[in-house]
Amino acid sequence: MKGWKSRFTVIMALFLIVAFGVSATWAAEAAKAKAPAAKAAAQKAPAAPAGPATRDNRPMFGYKVDGLPKVKLIMISDSPFGTVGDVLAVCFEKMVEIESKGQIEIDHHRFGSLYTGNDLPKILPMGTVDIGSINKGFLMTKTPAYAPWVIAYIWKSPEHMMALTGSPEWYKMEEELSIDYGNIKPLSHVAYGNWDYWANREIKTIKDFGGTRFWSYGELSNAYVSSWGGTPLIQARAEMYMSYYRKAIAGISSSSTVYLDYKYYDAGKYWLHMPTYPPGSTGFHYVQLYINRKKWESLPEAYKKILIDASDLYSWASIWEIMCLEKASEFQLVTKHGMIDVGISTKTPEEYKKICDAAVAAGEKYALEKRKVPQAVFDGAKAVLAKYADPKLTSAYTWWYELAWAEADKRLAEAKKRIGAGEKEDVVWEAFHPKRFYEMPYDKMKAEWMKIPRCVRNWPMDQRLK
Repeated sequence: MKGWKSRFTVIMALFLIVAFGVSATWAAEAAKAKAPAAKAAAQKAPAAPAGPATRDNRPMFGYKVDGLPKVKLIMISDSPFGTVGDVLAVCFEKMVEIESKGQIEIDHHRFGSLYTGNDLPKILPMGTVDIGSINKGFLMTKTPAYAPWVIAYIWKSPEHMMALTGSPEWYKMEEELSIDYGNIKPLSHVAYGNWDYWANREIKTIKDFGGTRFWSYGELSNAYVSSWGGTPLIQARAEMYMSYYRKAIAGISSSSTVYLDYKYYDAGKYWLHMPTYPPGSTGFHYVQLYINRKKWESLPEAYKKILIDASDLYSWASIWEIMCLEKASEFQLVTKHGMIDVGISTKTPEEYKKICDAAVAAGEKYALEKRKVPQAVFDGAKAVLAKYADPKLTSAYTWWYELAWAEADKRLAEAKKRIGAGEKEDVVWEAFHPKRFYEMPYDKMKAEWMKIPRCVRNWPMDQRLK
């Protein structure tokens, strides 16, 4: 009995050894079979984007252009030498030519030498020129449906602008209205600073506008000034300066950088601080870089992608650089040129809200009555504007503004430090001005632009390429 038990134990042990061996072999074979599939899946899975989900990390350039026909694109700009507008337009020109390996030639006519920006709404659709930036206020006469989208003072926060102008609804509007206007194609936003109001007398409340005359740049601005109780006066800038200096008009609208560059501080010392867009932001929905649509449709897809990438980098560089420059300009106006910050938006926000509400109501009246925009069209635009004011959507863009504000503070602190150490002020401020890009080697300039954070714009690429 004892021998039998021993033999049984040995047999069971051998059985278990064999069973475990077979199981181990099966497991190894299964793992071996799954390994290629797992490896393939890992290779197919896209890498997680760095930073917030709304950060644009898409690769830029590198498109195959060998063998494609060379093309020439006529571009015009009218900004004076040394201004942000001229610097960035020159950089865009250089970027397109180099990234296309010289296959795309930009025939760039600067300083309004061929045509001015005021001419573009007429000549760009005709194909007389191919590329240029257009203020959408000029497009409203022919296509009034732009009006509800360009009314100022509608924004609830800086992030509201970012969320709305990067939405698919926004691009759908841009595409459809540009077709309706006739033969132009939108490429990307162009920033131009946060338009503010400045005066040669102290104005603290909306009631203080009563009995004043303010320079105005157009019909929509007329509506704003009138809604505050002032009298608008449209004049050429050359006339405006002397009217302002002689106090024939009480105030003007301008970005802080333009106010500094054109020395308007000699004519008026009060910075009302009631900006067109929420404090801490800059305007970029009102001006667009356009290309002639027929010319666009004739281009190979690789060229279109190069132009889209370059215009997007141009757009973000303009927003980023202008936000930093505005901070520096405001500092210089107050500390060096004696501007008095009345601070309507910062010190008396209830008055700023009254001003904004009055302007938005006046803009709606202008759109419906003056431009005859159908009520349904206006209401449709308002619904989209309201949708993207939702804090759940706007909060996804706060990270970008925090980075931009931090960069502006960093540059200002460095400038003050260098000036305090004895460096010449003009030299220091120029070191932080976009004009530094003029002589910068292309690779370095491109690297700086690529480092500027970008938010995802949910503009369908198939529509952008169409």
